[in-house]
Amino acid sequence: MNKLKILIILLCSCFANTYAQVGINTSDPQEALHIAGSGSTIRVEGLDNTNNINNLGGVNNYNLMVDTSGDLSLGLQSGLLLSTARLLTPVVVQTDADSGLNDAELYQENFTLTQRALVVINYHISIEFLSFDGLAEITDGRAKIAHNFFYIGDGTTADTSRAYGMASNVYSNFISDAATNSIVNSHSEIISLDPGTYSIHMFGAVFGGGLTADASFRGIFGSDDRLDISVIYL
Repeated sequence: MNKLKILIILLCSCFANTYAQVGINTSDPQEALHIAGSGSTIRVEGLDNTNNINNLGGVNNYNLMVDTSGDLSLGLQSGLLLSTARLLTPVVVQTDADSGLNDAELYQENFTLTQRALVVINYHISIEFLSFDGLAEITDGRAKIAHNFFYIGDGTTADTSRAYGMASNVYSNFISDAATNSIVNSHSEIISLDPGTYSIHMFGAVFGGGLTADASFRGIFGSDDRLDISVIYL
């Protein structure tokens, strides 16, 4: 009986050593699983387009992701996340009374990432220039500056320690019927972000040089605007 137990233990030990490394098309596996051959492949049906919603089929290839536990999954497909005309009602931003710099938040747009990605943010916003009270065209010939930029937030609060996407335009006019009073700011920004919920806080700013009250004016942002957010999943 003891000899039988010893034999069983030896056989189990032998099989354990044999299957510590598995070779396919090779009798000398170099890893826990070694598939030899220049055309060797692995098929996991849980990742195909029948069984996985992130596999959209067709001729496309999809990124294979691995988490900290070593589990494999399909990455999301890169592409357009959002495209919208965000400013349904134009927003008025006036300079300070002495024509100094003033800004205001135009809108907030939220988005969520489920995995790390490069986020491509494109925007354009029209600006119309009028007198401070909005009743007259600008004809003083002085330079009027309008800026647009945005902060990234956590879905609620903007992180104002860093501004992105700065775009500026300068407008001046001596004769009201000799020049248009509407211009467009546009910019494209690429930002690397980890998974989470984020917000874009778009701002508009106006500046008349900080001269006098008669140099003050207003900018009307968003008679025409667009916000596009695309993601490149890493």
